[in-house]
Amino acid sequence: MSIPVLRDFLPPPRTGNVILLLNEVRHALDRLLHTSEGTTIDLSGIPMTAPEQEELDAALGSGEVTATLSASGPSEIRETAFSGVWRVAHKSESGQTLGRYIEIAAIPSILLAQPADIAAGLERLSLHLSPSSEHKVTS
Repeated sequence: MSIPVLRDFLPPPRTGNVILLLNEVRHALDRLLHTSEGTTIDLSGIPMTAPEQEELDAALGSGEVTATLSASGPSEIRETAFSGVWRVAHKSESGQTLGRYIEIAAIPSILLAQPADIAAGLERLSLHLSPSSEHKVTS
């Protein structure tokens, strides 16, 4: 049987970053509302203990929208309980976390179609609708 030491009774250490992050999110949300300027907060460089990460998750809550992308590994985009505030996580194909972000935007940038992709889609649809491909079905 081990003898308890003082550190066994102390709460886990805290960095104080959760309240700072929530205030940064509040200011970014205000900026988004008044100027349409989005903000991305990279969580990988912010020291937080595991309990603080749980506290941040609980404070942000869950919203109604979740999207999953599969490009060079899975990415998950989750709306928080606050409209315009999103949690974004990127993982490698092996499941290793590559990046964690809070994005304050009307729509997360990763979900926006890029001009080159739009052009490629237009070209494919135009080819599909051309008279020579009238009876073809392609994917």
